[in-house]
Amino acid sequence: MVEDSFKIEKLLELELRVVNRHLPLQRLPIDELINMPQPYVKLRDGSLHVFKRSELKKLRSHLTDEEAKKLLLPIIIVLRPDLGEGVAVIEDPIAARVVAKILGIKYSDANKLTLYKPHIALLRSSYDTLFQFALSIDFSSERESQISP
Repeated sequence: MVEDSFKIEKLLELELRVVNRHLPLQRLPIDELINMPQPYVKLRDGSLHVFKRSELKKLRSHLTDEEAKKLLLPIIIVLRPDLGEGVAVIEDPIAARVVAKILGIKYSDANKLTLYKPHIALLRSSYDTLFQFALSIDFSSERESQISP
């Protein structure tokens, strides 16, 4: 049974790579993007993700100069169906701190930021082009529960 679970896990990992082909090859600092004639990044599938300059400027107004040097865009929001419906996380601590500040929610610097559907809806309504969504599932907790008696 454990062997079957391992095979299923590997198949799901391959599927997740396909589902996440739209993610960027490289993320760029916000100040660099603002200074580009047409701000964009290349994606893994070969297409381009274009940013709205107005959204970049709006976000930049919330940042310190130090944050602007370190914040890479697009911000990746990882959807985590294994944690519950509509649960997502931001794992990048700089992006997590900035998003928490925008949303007015508490953020502990040592942890990733957990978001829920209302947070995501608010972010998308104000900064739609600044985010990319990735799908991820943590298989380790499932595997541990199947192995232990």
